[in-house]
Amino acid sequence: MVAGAVFSPRRRRVRGLILSVLYVLCGESGCRQSQETARKPQETAPPLYRFDDQFSTATKVSASNVNASSEMAPRLVWDFNQPQTDWKLLRGRMGFRPGELALKGEGSTPVIVSPDKTTIDWSRYESILIRMIHEGGNEIKLKIGPRELKQKLGPRLQYQVYRFDLNITVPIRYNVPLAVMPTDDLNAIASIDSIEIVPRKITFAQAAGRQVISKREEYRNTLYVHSPSTIAFQVTIPKEARLHFGMGTTEKNSPVKFRVTADSNEVYSKTATDTGAWQDADVDLSSLSGRNVKLIFETSAEKQGTVALWANPLLTTKALRNRPNVLVYMIDTMRADHSSLYFYARYTTPFLKKLGAQGVVFDDCQVQATWTKPSTASLLTSLYSFTHGMIHDSDTIPPGATTFAEQLRTAGYVTASIIANQFAGHISGLQRGFDYLAEWAVVQRYRKDAEDRGTDSAALNKILFPWLEQHRDEPFFLYAHATDPHAPYRPPAGFEEKFANPADTPAFNRIYKTFAGHDQYGGGAVVSRAGVSRTGINPERFIHQAIDRYDGEILHNDWSLEQLVNKLKQLGILDNTLIVVVSDHGEEFWEHGWTAHGHSLYQELTHGVFVMWNPKLLPVPRRVAEPVQLIDVMPTVLDLLGLRIPDVVEGQSLGRLARGRPFQRKGPVMTSRFVPPRASATALIPENKTDTFALLDAGWKLIYRDKAKQTHMNPVELYDRHTDRGDLTNVAAAHPQEVDQRMAEITKWIDAQTRLRNFLGRGAKSTLDQQTIEQLRSLGYLGGKQ
Repeated sequence: MVAGAVFSPRRRRVRGLILSVLYVLCGESGCRQSQETARKPQETAPPLYRFDDQFSTATKVSASNVNASSEMAPRLVWDFNQPQTDWKLLRGRMGFRPGELALKGEGSTPVIVSPDKTTIDWSRYESILIRMIHEGGNEIKLKIGPRELKQKLGPRLQYQVYRFDLNITVPIRYNVPLAVMPTDDLNAIASIDSIEIVPRKITFAQAAGRQVISKREEYRNTLYVHSPSTIAFQVTIPKEARLHFGMGTTEKNSPVKFRVTADSNEVYSKTATDTGAWQDADVDLSSLSGRNVKLIFETSAEKQGTVALWANPLLTTKALRNRPNVLVYMIDTMRADHSSLYFYARYTTPFLKKLGAQGVVFDDCQVQATWTKPSTASLLTSLYSFTHGMIHDSDTIPPGATTFAEQLRTAGYVTASIIANQFAGHISGLQRGFDYLAEWAVVQRYRKDAEDRGTDSAALNKILFPWLEQHRDEPFFLYAHATDPHAPYRPPAGFEEKFANPADTPAFNRIYKTFAGHDQYGGGAVVSRAGVSRTGINPERFIHQAIDRYDGEILHNDWSLEQLVNKLKQLGILDNTLIVVVSDHGEEFWEHGWTAHGHSLYQELTHGVFVMWNPKLLPVPRRVAEPVQLIDVMPTVLDLLGLRIPDVVEGQSLGRLARGRPFQRKGPVMTSRFVPPRASATALIPENKTDTFALLDAGWKLIYRDKAKQTHMNPVELYDRHTDRGDLTNVAAAHPQEVDQRMAEITKWIDAQTRLRNFLGRGAKSTLDQQTIEQLRSLGYLGGKQ
């Protein structure tokens, strides 16, 4: 401690708690600082001028004081005027009267479910309105996932509008359907005239301000203004300068004129009318290089107070193009041992194998969770999944975490996340730090089921390519998340037949859908060998057909990745892009009795893909045998770029390993899982009744279950990783000392992580003083750089 330092009571309490954490970590064995002296990361000033970030420095802000609001999402209306509907009948009978959907129970209450292709972010809607008439019954009921809403029915044979307030304030999955039971009478007819889902309002309370706004699930940082408006900045125009921004309007039939001037000379002007999409602009300012100018953003509209949106207004320069770009490409549900990069017998990833031969391949990468939401959060925060504590679909990362995107955005990178799995987006809080976020629903609009079937990587490329074309001349961090290998295993034509017989596909799809409908977790059918046998289906045939199609999806994803890399080459930015390919978890095919993922911590689910490529930063290809983990990706990339690694990260930079230099693992390689909240899966799989932890090193893997008695499973399992990478033979009884040593380490780790989780959950990152941070890092509690 520095002499004379004064700590507030809160600071003293925090410091005391940190010291107690140190004691837990050190134990009786003592602690010692790392003897290596780390090179101080290169601090890089942000070279991009973000006008939204610099809003407080504007030399003039003038806008209308008329208050206005805008709907957060499109209003969804079904009026049933046509004798066909995409709504599905779940129970009862369904028919049509002119302009009405008629429903009647048959021994049970009638229920309909919203159309499959309707993607709804329920947190952006305030109510549901149902206009209907009924012959009898006591109540009408709605269900949105586990949420149930109900109210008493009005008088018989009278039209009435039933309003249900949603009160869903946190995002949930987009594909959660709406189920409607119009009456609880088993025989009465109910006729629905219309169903309307009413969006919430965004209030633009100030004349001008900052807000994150979505247009059809594409989120951007914006400056909003009430027209007419003027925002002026005094800026120096760099060499080869370009001005990027998007334009958005908020009111139908209220066009807005967007205009930009430099020292009173117009450099851009356009009238925008489409309220449902962003319109992008790219303005060449190279003729103004070196000049200090007054850059003015103006809007005007016929209706006073009309809100206009300037999205991600950015002054950049081609002179920055030599800074390394970063592409992190996530392949959801891809187990490493089904990739030819990792010596799989089938040629499933020829391109990834080629990329790995020229890059750095980590042969033993362990993920921190075995389903997407917590695993991706660990990747993008460098926190163990136990530490960020995400269990439920609606959980978000703790406020005290620092995200990968936040760190690179601060360093002057344009950041974008384009994802085909909603758990990697704003329902997990992972939008933080991204200038652009294209959610799952955006990717779905580019999918064509007849062509893509169960994959989305080709649709993902349709969004990635234009974005890269627009941002090719500035340093970018691009996170792309594809889900091709994910169930239900439907590879496109041209890839299906590589490993499967297409003639068997219709029957397999029907069978798989039946199993998925019974017990589903992680988007896949959870079924055992015995469960398949009980249906009269040959289990060996079923599991081989599933694997064949899973491998076909991996092959398709590999092809799409190759197209993306070819696009980087076409744009002339390939050699200046650090490419990182990872997977979030694997998939089980009865290695330990079940299918799908999320339910265990065995090797088929925890062994992930991890390869890095860049001829400048990593000029010597190599394979790394040491165990590493997904939380190491973020500090490794920052280290390779010479950027500052945040204080509170739990992964370590693998820069030394990647360059063939000595490396010492400080913290443990750990994976964990919590009891899942979804009851259907919990009831089926015994392990879903316990929290589970896995600790491993090069020689051993220990699995610990804290509620093993409830599962009738072993509380502790030990595997010899030299001879048993598949976690098949439990040798705990033969090696009690190894078990005791690792159980002590797990106990200490759980205690320390629980304390850190409390800090992060309160957003108390700033209470960790630098001296304490360095102590924690030296002990392996925090990661970063050696």
